[in-house]
Amino acid sequence: MDREHSTVNRILEEAAHLCRRCKEAAGDVRSAEGYKRRQVEKLKQFATSYNLWLDFPDSTITYMAKGGENEVFFNGTTSVIKLNNFDYAGDDLNNFFIRIEAHNLFFSNIPYNMIGFTYNSQQEFCAVLVQPYVRAKREATEDEIATYMEALGFIMDYADEFHNDKYEIFDAVPNNVLYGIDSKLYFIDTQIRLRTNNQ
Repeated sequence: MDREHSTVNRILEEAAHLCRRCKEAAGDVRSAEGYKRRQVEKLKQFATSYNLWLDFPDSTITYMAKGGENEVFFNGTTSVIKLNNFDYAGDDLNNFFIRIEAHNLFFSNIPYNMIGFTYNSQQEFCAVLVQPYVRAKREATEDEIATYMEALGFIMDYADEFHNDKYEIFDAVPNNVLYGIDSKLYFIDTQIRLRTNNQ
């Protein structure tokens, strides 16, 4: 399952580019739901062409949890592996790639790397994401989260929602933000989207 770092970054970039091209090529002809189906088919072809299919579960990893979009595993040493079913991307997988790229921009101490594709326990097509494992003292507090986000130039809309001129970050709640043993905050699982022009 290990891949060279440059190859990992390339998978994310190429998959994002493929999904953008797929939607651009369709134009206004297809419904939003049709975009997503076509994007998924293109990603499956991409996975097959470049041997990016990964088998799970692997005996070297331990199941940790299941959330709304992720099945989460621990590799036993340094990484968390998330099988992401694209559910929170809505009707356009570009939203998934925007979120991952923005996460890595703002929360570079806990980046996502994409290493391939698989099917989860529900037989849903998934991106396989790897994040560093955080050794945490506790969950972050709402005040710590707000202070961190304000330092990044974000404005608080609600206790768990923030925006700047380009992005909205939400679900920034204590169980998605950890306070590490190094006294740093780690935003392990927030939602990010582009702001709409009318806001």
